[in-house]
Amino acid sequence: ARSTRTNHLNIGGSLGLSLDGQDMTAYVWDGGHARVSHQEYDGAGGTNRVTIQDTGSEGGLQLNFHAAHVTGTIAASGVQPDAKGMAPKSRVRGYMWNNDISEATSAAASGMLVSNHSYGFRSDQVPDQWFGAYIQDSRDWDNVMYNAPYYLMVVAAGNDGNTNHNGSPLNGNSAYDKLTGHATSKNNMVVANAQDATIANNGDLISVSINSSSSEGPTDDLRIKPDITGNGTDLYSTYASSDTAYASITGTSMASPNVTGSLLLLQQHYNVTNASFMRSATLKGLALHTADDAGPAGPDAVYGWGLLNAKLAAETISENGVASRIEELTLSSGQSYTTTADSDGINDLMASISWTDVPGVVNSATNSPIASLVNDLDIRVTQGGTTFNPWRLTGITTNGKGDNTKDNYERVDISVPAGTY
Repeated sequence: ARSTRTNHLNIGGSLGLSLDGQDMTAYVWDGGHARVSHQEYDGAGGTNRVTIQDTGSEGGLQLNFHAAHVTGTIAASGVQPDAKGMAPKSRVRGYMWNNDISEATSAAASGMLVSNHSYGFRSDQVPDQWFGAYIQDSRDWDNVMYNAPYYLMVVAAGNDGNTNHNGSPLNGNSAYDKLTGHATSKNNMVVANAQDATIANNGDLISVSINSSSSEGPTDDLRIKPDITGNGTDLYSTYASSDTAYASITGTSMASPNVTGSLLLLQQHYNVTNASFMRSATLKGLALHTADDAGPAGPDAVYGWGLLNAKLAAETISENGVASRIEELTLSSGQSYTTTADSDGINDLMASISWTDVPGVVNSATNSPIASLVNDLDIRVTQGGTTFNPWRLTGITTNGKGDNTKDNYERVDISVPAGTY
């Protein structure tokens, strides 16, 4: 919570928002179920904030340490303060992963906003051409989110940063091109795993380093994946072996619920402020817009857009119409939209566009550069005769600014701005 600044949103946090996930529900698909009677879920004679949804279809309750740990990172109440979740008053609805797509389709149709998926394919058991590719699994999840525009799937990138199971990596670089399955979808949020960040008392990032085990992107068509970085190193949370069991484990599986629980609070804050929830593209765009850059300048295939900064994201919601602008708009084919913005002459001027894209064409050819993007929206910022272009990847280890024809999130950054744009 300190690394992603989520503690600033919680009860007692510096923002005074008192967001603990009250009346909010996160969904978890995992390799089994959490122990609903755990003391951190208020389960031992309490309110049972964690419920299991699929015991009938999956052959009964399947207690699982991993599902329990993920669930606690989202929702543990803080009986043990070091195990307190990001949204300690929220509810969690848990499922096994066997029928994840059909179950998520149903849950999304019933109002699910955010779900956590800390699992994926075993990289030692998939064909080389699947690494970085937009396969059927990638498309199926994009389809779920396209048909449920308020639903955002949050996904662990994988833990293959120190392994090399891809025999045909992109550009022959075996340190990259390690994402598979739903980690290459367009509409979801794929999360990398950082070490504990060094954070100033006011929430400013001082430094952060990636965990070397975190799986690197990008996708074969050079989309920016992972999208964002959370904290999942030596993370202390609930276990399933008893009502008072805890453990510390490491992985993108732990970083993902750190992000999921934080995003749930941003939806809560937006709803309190606007009496409505954000579309998933807005939530995702807000998180990427306000992330703290890490690694090389700009987006990259290790940290994505950087470390989640829930504090700045919440402030952006609070200051909407004053120091920030969040707009949910519709564009028809061939249509354009123009607006003006005044810089304050001090802070960077940042403008971004985010949308839920139509499912793309399945392409499991080895390292195919064909874009999975269907609707190619574009953002430009102009002043006089000067045009400022968005970020894009130009290679697996390089980025630049220009016409981004690959990503369904684009951002323009202008340092030392002055005047009207």
